[in-house]
Amino acid sequence: MLMTNRDFTKDQMVQTGHFEGGKYAVFTVTHTTEKVNLFWRQLPQMIQNNRLNMRQAPIMERYKEEEGEDKVCEFLLPIF
Repeated sequence: MLMTNRDFTKDQMVQTGHFEGGKYAVFTVTHTTEKVNLFWRQLPQMIQNNRLNMRQAPIMERYKEEEGEDKVCEFLLPIF
């Protein structure tokens, strides 16, 4: 998801939609290919271990700009 003030409605390469708020479980991951792949592989077990009840909505990735070499991203899982 990209939030912007720019109007992309005429650009066929960009899909737009409505974001519905709600409750999300947030997982912070070091932004490397290895760590992100590990997150996706372990996601089903993390959902079960944390007893999360997922709702039908997209899982989002949010990137933070931080100083230093270790960049992080957050995975937002829609839950009830």
